[in-house]
Formats: sequence, C-alpha cells, structure tokens
Amino acid sequence: MKAYMLGTIALLGSLASVPATAQQLPRFNVEATCKEALPLTPQDTNPYESCVRDETAAERQLREIWGGAPEGLRTTCAGEAQIGGTPSYVDMLTCLQVAQGTNPTVTSRRRNSPQ
Repeated sequence: MKAYMLGTIALLGSLASVPATAQQLPRFNVEATCKEALPLTPQDTNPYESCVRDETAAERQLREIWGGAPEGLRTTCAGEAQIGGTPSYVDMLTCLQVAQGTNPTVTSRRRNSPQ
C-alpha cells in the first residue's frame, strides 16, 4: 500500500512539471512561410519582407490572446492556419478574431496555389 501511495504521489508530482502543450502557441517557420509570398498591392515591392513583418506582428498579438481563447477554438484555428502546408500566424490570428467576433487586425496574404 505504501509503495502504491508513493508511486501515485511521484506520478502526480511529475505531471505538475509537464507544460500544458494545448496552452502553448504553435511554432511556425515564418521564413519558409514567406518564401513565396505574393505582393498584396502594386506598391508591395518586397513581399517577403512584408510577409515576415505581418507574420511577426500576428505572432506577437497571438501571444497576448492565446491563453485566453477557448481550447477548442485554439485547436481549430491552429489546424486551419496550417492548411496548404504553409502555416501562418496571420491566418491563425484572423481565425481567432473572427470566431470571437472581433475585426481582424492584419491582412491575410494569398498563398500560392499548390502546383
């Protein structure tokens, strides 16, 4: 009985040190996502830099609101942001904002269609 109790206490103690991965914002490779970015306007002469700037700004905003969003919504938006193989913080932020009834704060970029 003592061994069982000690094992249970050790297990519960170890679980407390495991981070809640559902709470963590997914990590995306922004450089890879932006590699084939298309210009949003004719004035967008460097779509790669614009994309990196937009993705970085979206990631920063997501870090502020991620933990407060319902887990199911975080899961849904994280999945939708990875459709097409180019994960995007902009897409994830837009998904969360629309689902929560707020206006999107960043412009989504059109992705290249798979060839």
